[in-house]
Amino acid sequence: MSPYFQVKTRVLYKYYVALLIWVLLISSTTNRVEGRRTEEGSLVNRHPTVSYKAVNCRKHSAVVTEFGAKGDGKTLNTKAFKSAINHLSKFALDGGAQLIVPPGRWLTGSFSLISHFTLFLHKDAVLLASQNNYIVSGDDCIAIKSGWDEYGIRFNMPTQHVIIRHLTCISPTSATIALGSEMSGGIRNIRAEHITAIDTESGVRIKSSPGRGAYVKDIFVRKMTMKTMKYVFWMTGYYQSDPDPYFNPHALPIIEDINYMDMVAENVSMPGYLEGIKGDVFKGICMSNVTIGLARQPMEMLWNCTNVEGVTNRVKPQPCGLLREDENVVECPFPKDRLPIEEVEFKNCLAPLVAYNKVVIIALLSVIILQNINLVYSRTVRVLDDGMIPKGCRKHGAFLTDFGGVGDGKTSNTKAFRAAIASLSQYGSDGGSELIVPPGKWLTGSFNLTSNFTLYLDKNAVLIASKDESEWPVLPPLPSYGRGRDAPAGRFASLIFGTNLTDVVITGGNATIDGQGAYWWGKFKKKELDLTRPYLIEIMFSDQVQIFNLTLLNSPSWNVHPVYSSNVIVQGLTIIAPVDSPNTDGINPDSCTNVRIEDNYIVSGDDCIAVKSGWDEYGIKFGMPTQHVNIRRLTCISPDSATIALGSEMSGGIQDIRAEQITAINTESGVRIKTAPGRGAYVKDIFVQDMTLKTMKYVFWMTGDYGSHPDPGFDPKSLPVISGINYRDVTADDVQMSGNLAGIENDKFTGICFSNVTITLAEKHQKVQWNCSNIEGSSSGVNPQACDLLPDKQPGKSVPCPFPTDKLAIDDVELKVCSIRPKPPRN
Repeated sequence: MSPYFQVKTRVLYKYYVALLIWVLLISSTTNRVEGRRTEEGSLVNRHPTVSYKAVNCRKHSAVVTEFGAKGDGKTLNTKAFKSAINHLSKFALDGGAQLIVPPGRWLTGSFSLISHFTLFLHKDAVLLASQNNYIVSGDDCIAIKSGWDEYGIRFNMPTQHVIIRHLTCISPTSATIALGSEMSGGIRNIRAEHITAIDTESGVRIKSSPGRGAYVKDIFVRKMTMKTMKYVFWMTGYYQSDPDPYFNPHALPIIEDINYMDMVAENVSMPGYLEGIKGDVFKGICMSNVTIGLARQPMEMLWNCTNVEGVTNRVKPQPCGLLREDENVVECPFPKDRLPIEEVEFKNCLAPLVAYNKVVIIALLSVIILQNINLVYSRTVRVLDDGMIPKGCRKHGAFLTDFGGVGDGKTSNTKAFRAAIASLSQYGSDGGSELIVPPGKWLTGSFNLTSNFTLYLDKNAVLIASKDESEWPVLPPLPSYGRGRDAPAGRFASLIFGTNLTDVVITGGNATIDGQGAYWWGKFKKKELDLTRPYLIEIMFSDQVQIFNLTLLNSPSWNVHPVYSSNVIVQGLTIIAPVDSPNTDGINPDSCTNVRIEDNYIVSGDDCIAVKSGWDEYGIKFGMPTQHVNIRRLTCISPDSATIALGSEMSGGIQDIRAEQITAINTESGVRIKTAPGRGAYVKDIFVQDMTLKTMKYVFWMTGDYGSHPDPGFDPKSLPVISGINYRDVTADDVQMSGNLAGIENDKFTGICFSNVTITLAEKHQKVQWNCSNIEGSSSGVNPQACDLLPDKQPGKSVPCPFPTDKLAIDDVELKVCSIRPKPPRN
């Protein structure tokens, strides 16, 4: 192993360097710490101007509340934003300015930014009228343009060298990505990958027309997943729509070198509508490895091609004759070079925006500079002296390549992962260790983590799950389940697995873990498996678990499964699987205590989040509840399942679950409770607020007869206790049924509370909006009016359901983010 930083600097030497830095900083730093004066001249001391240059920070700052803004989600703050930015604009030539948006929901219209300026949104700030991580639009989700007809030709400024990654689009009447139609300055070198489209008219569409001139060329698209589309491929040579009659119809556009690869689409009406221009053929079109599943009633003509030419390989259904099959085309091209924009870092301000004593500031800068001296001293091994380990970092570390890892997407790296982690485990009591997975495609089977350890995936690393079942160890069933979920026998170990660990971090630069789930889904549907499918990440019997900043694709089954663990954080994950893939739950905390799930985006074939705690008699006997859970800022798309499910495996108990700022689109239900006779235990003290739902079958759904038992040995007299279920501040549009609430006979679900709920029904909605049985509770300000079993006890008065005001212990735990990490050694 070669550790990746080695610092053997003597302590005395460090003190001399620190002393020198102090002297230099004291002599060069002024004694002044100013407040910022508003336009009215009053001194603002809460967020003063600090007269030193911190890394990537601005000299002047203000908070939007100083200009009258209110973060209540209702007050329009457009004037406040404009006033604040206008005021801060005068500091452009004096160190720049920053506007801070604190916690709250800030409703605003459009506002313009200025030069030398940072707009900083607190992690708990929500800017309303914007979309986070996905685009739902009445037109193209992304449209690349460069001018219109003769005006664009004359101006002649192309759009070029563009990268589009990790886009999710919902636009039923427009394109996921449009090139044009205003493209008269030229469009070139556009790269798009990891694109998801749902209920959208087309994928990447080219729009042009005689009169446009210029060109659209060198277009590269790969790794697109599409569901419910009119067209997959659409090119339009007669888009028309001209600014005036003076365009030149002889100014014909050049459309060439258009490349698509690695695409999957389902429920498609027409695979391709490709219409070039007579006398101006769209050429150099390439399609490879494209699989398109048709809708139940597709168009009679699947491919309509005129005035185009190109080649294809492994495209189903077979394309038109103008796109000839060419076996020599293994795959269409996609550039391997990096664009300069990829090397540009975000300007993340590292300095706190409060007035520090000058000595504190100098001390912080001294530590930063000393740490940088350590890094410069040697790049490839880190063994830092005690007390000098940067926050969030480990003392020891290695690259996967140090243990023979090969990132070619073909070589198995299972042995390399296992050897690396086994070697690094010796440092658990000596500052911990980190394994870095550098850029590349790393094929691997299951491997186990260790304590006091970080697994870090570079932003250009892709972990690919092996299809070789011999690389997946077999484990016994979970003790709280008694059997596997897919089959009575044991289960395959997860791709990334760990048990009895303390302090483990799984993270990356939004790197990708691809479970290659289609292999497992097929075997599951054909009933060819004797064991339960593997999950992507499972951590058991562990404490201090953090999983963040990753993209998880196509898990064989559940994606993230912390079980029998405590102090768990799952944050900043993008989880995507086909919406018809079996049991691809997003995040499933199971018999866990103190859990924080924040800022996740999930497209799934099952529940986006499922809170669990064991199954029937096995869960009752094991007796470990899931409790003290915070779920915030979740976006979910799951047409056949729940946004958040509580159960159905809840036989160890579920208590104190808090969910807020939840968004669901085209999803079966909001927060659903699933249980049955035989489950026993309880689901209680559930608090949900601030939910926004769009296109739902149900808003509220509780099921007391879910069934699904591990074996006939369950006790049907073990009845669950469901009580203290609270929902408030819920808005839902395009809903078929407001509530389907079915308790258990002689075991009522009690203490149900709904308040401030507004539901807009779909055109084709259920006649009976509320179906309630064996429940008790109350409602306030619910429209449509709730069922009689949930009476409004104070009509005309808003009575909010409770939501806890205290903080959970897990809320104060910081993510272990190591800001100092080396580049991999050169080959």
